[in-house]
Amino acid sequence: MNLLKSLRRMVNMSNEVARHLLSELAPDIAGRFAAGMAVRIHSSFAHAEMRWRAAQGSCAAYGFQAYDWLATWQRELGERQGWEVHIVELTDSDDRTLMLLPLGRQRKHGIRFAGFLGGEITDYHAPLLHPDFDASSFAVLWPVIIRLLGGVDVFRVRRMPQHVEGVVNPLVALAGMRHTEQAHAATLTPTFAEFQKVRSAKMFADTRRQLRRLGELGTVKLLIDVPPAQRAAVTAGMAQQKARRWHETGSRDLFAEPGYLDFYQCLAAQGLSGGEIVVSALYVDDDLVATHWGMRYGSRFYWLMPGYQDGEWARYSVGRILLDAVVRHCIAEAVAVFDLTVGDEGYKMQWADHMLPLYAGQQGHSLRGKIVVACSEAYQRLRARARNDKHLRSLVRRLRGLRSSRNNQ
Repeated sequence: MNLLKSLRRMVNMSNEVARHLLSELAPDIAGRFAAGMAVRIHSSFAHAEMRWRAAQGSCAAYGFQAYDWLATWQRELGERQGWEVHIVELTDSDDRTLMLLPLGRQRKHGIRFAGFLGGEITDYHAPLLHPDFDASSFAVLWPVIIRLLGGVDVFRVRRMPQHVEGVVNPLVALAGMRHTEQAHAATLTPTFAEFQKVRSAKMFADTRRQLRRLGELGTVKLLIDVPPAQRAAVTAGMAQQKARRWHETGSRDLFAEPGYLDFYQCLAAQGLSGGEIVVSALYVDDDLVATHWGMRYGSRFYWLMPGYQDGEWARYSVGRILLDAVVRHCIAEAVAVFDLTVGDEGYKMQWADHMLPLYAGQQGHSLRGKIVVACSEAYQRLRARARNDKHLRSLVRRLRGLRSSRNNQ
């Protein structure tokens, strides 16, 4: 009986991972690539885990492509959202991982969408890339990969970096991809004094002044990477502060939806292979007035989820005080890059010294998919024209005002 169970497990495992030699799969293009190249399709995180973790040691990747980040996302959010796992791995004749694409497929309104796993909480959607991989012919391999996913109408991606830690990302050259936004980052110097020299002296002076003012209200505690026993409470505090801010700005409150807080709590508790989750806090006496949930991976620190208390505390720039302390900590730890991630918020410009171009795009891979893409792009062009039309913008504002006044009657 035990032998039968073992055989069944082996059969199930073989069904979870399909390996294809490129010379057999697509002989017409195989000559453009090194002999012995193969494609693996992993249909679960569990069966990709061993090779994925090994690839993290040899491939260029951002922290968002760490196995633990995406496996936790799939468990807490991806499955709820209907994502099927189709992890694509390209290997050489020695079975080394050359590229690992964390892809998935999701059906919406009868349309089969493929894209990167990780959703909106993943700032950079990208593959893991071995520096030795010659990706010059990747465009001819891409239709083969799409076919192996088992039926795709539309491939859609956003927030895809042009480079993966210095290695060119071949997906940005695919048809339909375009530069749409950017992330911001700061190159860290050996000392904080050097870092300050090329930035606003007034900003740093004001931060020191605000810190002194806080000290007049009570005992100030700046905790970078809080002890394990405090991580859950600080993460929960961050979620409350972020939710309040999202409501103030009319943005979507992710923490009101199932799975999102669980994602951050799980990673804060279990950690991240190849890096670490860093949860930080600013207390005045027992009041948690600013928080940050971030990640260190490789030589990069990611400023991801900052929060701060409103009301009287907002007068003291508590969020900036914590940011200043985290940057100082990163410099002391010899981190090379402080990544402020996606978005053009004004405060990021004060700290950053370079940008990371991010791409987005979509492709139709069936008749239905091509119709969906054509309609989607026509709608986006119409929205862009509307945003540039002063009279139309004025009309929309008036209509919103009328609706608001009626609701308040």
